[in-house]
Amino acid sequence: MNENFPGFSLDSGGKMKQKSFALHPLHEAAMRLADLGLSRSRSRNKTKDLIGILLCHGARAWRYSQPEAHIHLHITAPTGRAPIMMRLR
Repeated sequence: MNENFPGFSLDSGGKMKQKSFALHPLHEAAMRLADLGLSRSRSRNKTKDLIGILLCHGARAWRYSQPEAHIHLHITAPTGRAPIMMRLR
């Protein structure tokens, strides 16, 4: 299966097999914009940049919508120093 061609699958010996699923809305919009920009090389680069921006923005929005995580570790070391150094953002 290829995310760029949702109907394509190699499950049946390379024949096209229709899949019943939808692409991520931002990815679908980006693919449509990419299809518009394929005719010109300069606009293709701009379209690729826009696709990257849209996908990054969608991923960032998803990460910020996730609930906050709490981690509590009990770690002891014979030397008294912290055996693990972690930084979470």
